[in-house]
Amino acid sequence: MMRFRRTAIGLLALSFLVAACAADDGKMGAPGAPGKDGAPGKDGAPGKDGAPGKDGAPGKDGAKAKVDKWGVSESDPPGLVGRAVLPAATFAPGPPSGEITGGFWASQPVQGFSSLVDLGDGSFYSLVDNGFGAIENSADALLRIYRVRPSFKTSSGGSGGVDVLSYLELRDPDKKVKFTIVNQFTQTRLLTGADFDLESLRVAADGTLWIGDEFGPFLLHFDSSGKLLDPPYPLPDPQTPGQFVRSPQNPWLEEASAIRVMNAAKAHGRAHGVKKTPVFSPWHVHVVDADPSGNRGFNTQRDNFANPNKPGPNGDTGLVAANDEIVRLTKSPGSFPSIQAAGYPVVAWTVNDAARMKELLELGVNGIISDRPDVLYATIAAYDANKDGKPGDYLDPNGLIDPAKVDAQAHRGGRDLRPENTIPAYEAGLDNLVTTLEMDCGLTADNVPVMYHDRDFRGALPGEPKKSRRKSGGALPVHIEDVTFADIQGADPILNDGVIRGGVQSNDPALSPVSRAYWATKRSPDDGIYVMPSLEQVFDFVDFYVAYYKTGAGKSDPNAAKRWKNAARVRFNVETKLDPRQPDTTKGPGEFVSAIGNLIAHRGLEDRADIQSFDFRTLLQVQERFPYIRTVYLFGDFSICPTGLDAGGKSYCDDGTNFQPLDINAPVTEALEDTNNTPWMAGMYWPYRRTTLDYAVRAQTSGGFEGLAISPDGKKIYPLLEKTLTGDPAGQLLIHEFDTVARRYTGTRFTYPQSARGEAIGEFILFGDKKGIVIERDNTQGDIKGWKRLFQVELPAGTTGAVTKTELLDLNAIPDTLLLSSGTGLAGDVGLGNPFAFPFQTIESVLVLGPRLLAVTNDNNYPGSIGRHKGLGLPDDNEFILIKLERNLY
Repeated sequence: MMRFRRTAIGLLALSFLVAACAADDGKMGAPGAPGKDGAPGKDGAPGKDGAPGKDGAPGKDGAKAKVDKWGVSESDPPGLVGRAVLPAATFAPGPPSGEITGGFWASQPVQGFSSLVDLGDGSFYSLVDNGFGAIENSADALLRIYRVRPSFKTSSGGSGGVDVLSYLELRDPDKKVKFTIVNQFTQTRLLTGADFDLESLRVAADGTLWIGDEFGPFLLHFDSSGKLLDPPYPLPDPQTPGQFVRSPQNPWLEEASAIRVMNAAKAHGRAHGVKKTPVFSPWHVHVVDADPSGNRGFNTQRDNFANPNKPGPNGDTGLVAANDEIVRLTKSPGSFPSIQAAGYPVVAWTVNDAARMKELLELGVNGIISDRPDVLYATIAAYDANKDGKPGDYLDPNGLIDPAKVDAQAHRGGRDLRPENTIPAYEAGLDNLVTTLEMDCGLTADNVPVMYHDRDFRGALPGEPKKSRRKSGGALPVHIEDVTFADIQGADPILNDGVIRGGVQSNDPALSPVSRAYWATKRSPDDGIYVMPSLEQVFDFVDFYVAYYKTGAGKSDPNAAKRWKNAARVRFNVETKLDPRQPDTTKGPGEFVSAIGNLIAHRGLEDRADIQSFDFRTLLQVQERFPYIRTVYLFGDFSICPTGLDAGGKSYCDDGTNFQPLDINAPVTEALEDTNNTPWMAGMYWPYRRTTLDYAVRAQTSGGFEGLAISPDGKKIYPLLEKTLTGDPAGQLLIHEFDTVARRYTGTRFTYPQSARGEAIGEFILFGDKKGIVIERDNTQGDIKGWKRLFQVELPAGTTGAVTKTELLDLNAIPDTLLLSSGTGLAGDVGLGNPFAFPFQTIESVLVLGPRLLAVTNDNNYPGSIGRHKGLGLPDDNEFILIKLERNLY
């Protein structure tokens, strides 16, 4: 870095770093194992003032040419003077990784070097990138700083290899990060590549570590052991006072939050032995599609752009309008994180018209929940997925829906056909050959799961008509938890036979012959077939349905074979109905989990039954206690009911969905002390109604703090954005000054003029008060004509102005007079020989090791980059090169 300058940073900060290194015995250090007083063990002090060691040693065979500590001879010509290669498939101890990339490695790859710090003893700190190249595939990639020692192949010798000595694991045990991280529910809270995208590393005068991130973009401050010291520092937006620069992955936006919540849920499950990936189940209007109107005619006061806060069906909620489309699928337009690319199946609810069903199929949803199972089956049967003019691509040879291609779920059994959550409703769903029966569960006083959507027998959700629940004689009780199962199905049973929805809903018993036959084996025919059933009775009924059409009274029905074969494999999606806002109205999460989980396990249905909920406390307990039962995370925000005085003084909209905070009229902010977060998500943060409608996204994907220079005294750092902000002049990148002592941006801001061929910068360092180096690159790989350049830059005097720049070196045309790269590599490799090329897509590290000596490394985004081994198509290695310049830098 700046060791050749005899400054405070050279003496103090590097002393901190070397003291933080693990014992140098040539072996990988224990994962984060601290030495004395919590610091990793010492393994050798730096040279005087942090400068390189004495370079006057005699050369090989007694030659008088001076050779420096890196093995570079004073007589070496300009160009490539040293090279060391760390093989791509290098791994370090740690948990399995690469699940989404398809790697499934047993440990952690040592890869993605995005920044270097010279430790002064021949070793470097090397910062990993975010993992495997994206937020979606890096949840199992731990963020680390590796200590590596290259043995450069030079004119004086050297093996050309790289030893990985130890590493620091970056972590947040003190919960400085408020938004949800992958390891949310652990004590150590190790950080991953789905939490931050780390690109640049510098050491302050006090020995603490400052790291630039791209997802925020944020500045992150760690101690020398890797513990996060402060909340992430966002970048003030110079274009919008009071706001911050945001990327599409910014965690303070709703559009980027679902993936974080799901990652935390999945990691929690994995920690408890869960192998089944949880399902993400959003309200369908939250899915990003090509329709700019967004809300599909349902006025939620979220995305009514033309008339924000226009009164809805029950009056104006008073809420700020917000973007409704906040969940991106792989085929959705835009650059926000894709929940599917992160590995989560997406089952959208509740969709009842064929046109919208087809649109969702085109977007690639994994499942659809519908009140109209008849319409859903017909739409899937008519769907031409491969566009060859022949429908039925999602059906198997028997005419049944292939559940591996799409999951067709009958909502509450098919409530637009029969009264919801009744045995006849489930019969309607089975008749229409759905792959899953979706249902709601309440819990009685004696802990029997029964089919019921609401907590109140007499009530209804906002915007819905009163449910027709009745007793023939006595009055209805208030809550399910108030009565036993015997009370519900006793001599005066609770019935749910009202026709309350338009269209084709019917309660005609003649339409439900299997239900009639089933109840005839249980009760008097006079009780009717709309008695509130238990969950176990639903399981029994499905078995009865199979027998009815396979060997019983229905075996002669023309659809008998389809029906019994489908019912024999049908899945059950069981929703728990409880509300953390009103915990006294139902049994608690633990009681729900015990009753439903034990029943599923007792019936041997772990592979056919899911438990879903808007209340994530329930699902986390399922993962802990019943790891073989898959969980389904419901997401949504109706917010159609008024609050405040119009709602009896309520400060929330109790519609049973889970985005809403404790007080729906108060904002959910980024402040750590904010306690208004939703109670539904088990402490996981949801930035309610903080969407792109009001909070602009100006940083591009992978456009954050790629470069991070530090002043010679270590008191100021200068993060450089990788790409131009939306709305700024083309090719103009911003450099901001941050005071590491006061821990704030100072307001000093410079512009960097990117070259016409440059698509991004790869690094920014200073080797003096104002002088530095910037890496520019395009997006090519394996092309020696690509744009990979080093520029010498100088910051302007004062607090504003443009950086001046002079081209220093073409990294794809480095003289290799010493032939250090000749004869190395694999068949078909690109850029070896004289001239030597660095043809990688991402080159993200440069250090000044002497007046004419530079070190440069690539970021291989393992296993995604193929820039060198084009012939064999193999992942890039991590290459360290030493370059001797034509002239002195200082």
